[in-house]
Amino acid sequence: MLSVRPNFYDDFHCLASACRHSCCVGWEIDVDEDTLQYYQSIPGELGDELRRQIEPEPTPHFRLTADERCPFLRIDGLCRLIVKLGEDSLCDICALHPRFFNDYPGRTEMGLGLCCEEAARLLTEGDGPLHLILESDGEGDETPTPLLKLRERIFGLLSDDSCSLTERMDSALSLMGQRLPPFDVKETAAFFLTLERMDGDWTKLLEKLSILPEPQLEPRLSDVRYARTAAYLVYRHFASADPEREAAARLQFCFLAVRLVCALEPCSADALRLFSAEIEYSDENVEKICSWLAN
Repeated sequence: MLSVRPNFYDDFHCLASACRHSCCVGWEIDVDEDTLQYYQSIPGELGDELRRQIEPEPTPHFRLTADERCPFLRIDGLCRLIVKLGEDSLCDICALHPRFFNDYPGRTEMGLGLCCEEAARLLTEGDGPLHLILESDGEGDETPTPLLKLRERIFGLLSDDSCSLTERMDSALSLMGQRLPPFDVKETAAFFLTLERMDGDWTKLLEKLSILPEPQLEPRLSDVRYARTAAYLVYRHFASADPEREAAARLQFCFLAVRLVCALEPCSADALRLFSAEIEYSDENVEKICSWLAN
């Protein structure tokens, strides 16, 4: 089995109380079956509170407070369960977040979701092209899928800094028989405003973008952070397209995301994190964007 991860993956550590955007606020937190059984066995006041704060239906999850905070999130940003019971007491979603995993024949790829500000920082502050670490446990053979093979060619094109990122993205799409379309900022903002939105800051950003003059993206896209972001989005989304005919729309999605974030960042340094939280973590939103791009 082959294990794949970006080279900054091992540098990640939760910022805990120093995080400005806690993942314990605004997200539904499901409790897996094994952890639920563990919580049911905890004695005393903490055990009683745990059982009171878990809503059993439709999937067991913590009841958020009126301001959408996990009931075990302290005012200082620390988790009461970790403080009292240790990190092993966390349910799977809390223990793994913001990590993601994509499985392929003989291969598991892992990464860090960019909805996490520290993950976004590690990606965008890195030097040079995105670098992946591959490790084999010596058991089983990897069978690269056609999309994984094609993705390697796309990575090569995106890392070629002898031409602009726009030209690189266009060359990557040409492998799929497509071209990079013009980026219409107002049309894009208007469409994104039709999608499901959770954070008012995201809505304000899109509304601001819809009334600003057309941005000049080319100078800013020369920053290596955008090439790294493009490659990372391709790493997460492209090879898992199903069926394969949807892969071109997934590639268009990745490149639209880069240009949208680039257009938004003069208005907010938080644009990449907001995009990821609002779009990447909603399968419905991703599919609607891909359908829009395919038309």
